Amino acid sequence: MNEETKALLEQVETGVVEKLKADPELLRKNVFGGDISVDQKVLEAKQKTAEFIKAVYHGETAKVKALSEGTPADGGYFVPEYFSNEIIRLAPIYGVARRNARVLTVQGLTTHFPTADAVSAYRVGEKVAITSSKPTVGQVTLTVKKVAALIPMSNELLEDANINTIDLIIRLVAEAFAKYEDEWAFLGKTAGEGIFQDTAVSVLDLASGKDTYAEVDFDDLLSAMSKLDESALAGAKWYMSFSVFNALRKLKYSAGTASYILQEPSAGQPATIWNLPVEFVRVMPKTSDQSQGAKKFIALANLEHMIIGDRMGMEIKISDQASVTDDDGSTGLNLFEQDMSALRAISRKDIQLTNQASAFVAIKTATS
Repeated sequence: MNEETKALLEQVETGVVEKLKADPELLRKNVFGGDISVDQKVLEAKQKTAEFIKAVYHGETAKVKALSEGTPADGGYFVPEYFSNEIIRLAPIYGVARRNARVLTVQGLTTHFPTADAVSAYRVGEKVAITSSKPTVGQVTLTVKKVAALIPMSNELLEDANINTIDLIIRLVAEAFAKYEDEWAFLGKTAGEGIFQDTAVSVLDLASGKDTYAEVDFDDLLSAMSKLDESALAGAKWYMSFSVFNALRKLKYSAGTASYILQEPSAGQPATIWNLPVEFVRVMPKTSDQSQGAKKFIALANLEHMIIGDRMGMEIKISDQASVTDDDGSTGLNLFEQDMSALRAISRKDIQLTNQASAFVAIKTATS
């Protein structure tokens, strides 16, 4: 390399460096003008979220507003987009309902979602009027409700929040929301909700004497299948707890033999019962439950007929001036005494079923 070329390269390098210093936004581009790598974007998003959490913890209102995605509501601030997007991304990993249901983004407090069933197709001749049977048309109303997760954390962890702290918080919130959604979707949180409390869902009552979950057998499951409309079979699954599934694995062709119906002990875990997939739901009733008579405990469902509506925007607030109360109403943790704070994440959502009588079946034990 001659001296003239070397001097020219040094001049170009100096010019590029100076330009980058003058305009830091250029650092977000690679040498070909494209965006920075996905990993770098994620890292920046995590760092922004960590700064947001620290600002909320320290009460730095101006900084919180600058990093927030919207106007504060209910005393909290809308989190940076990365935070809520990651919770939505991770929730299906922990939640069965969100993994299988239809998830919609809704804008207002109430959204009307149209439904139709029994639409028919016909062969039509040239210049012949198209005829069709009248479909069953209806609508589902999604009215979003506030769902909150409360996470006690040490003040040190919040004060020095970093990308690892953000990963932890996101996982905890995603797990909490996913579990609540499964309880809502399958068990129902109040009358009329979920598969087990929606009175329009078909129910198979076990025969008299079968008043515990472990007494269900494959004939019962076959009878439940007969209650499901054929149009819902494609996509239908069995939903039950792992303990109930294990009770079915204990069943043998005849007493005193080692010939199991569902699988041999050395075999791999089966994916289906009566050719329909099985999925375990951690919130479903278990064989260890104290009271099992007249209880719904297995669902056969096509969750494409279940709608989860999410309203965009998740709020966060942090406080150390309260006590975290257990589900039974007893005080479990005094935050101030323990030098801790509670991070409260609030989301708004609704879960509704469509075509309940044809796409859902619940299996219920006998009273005695």
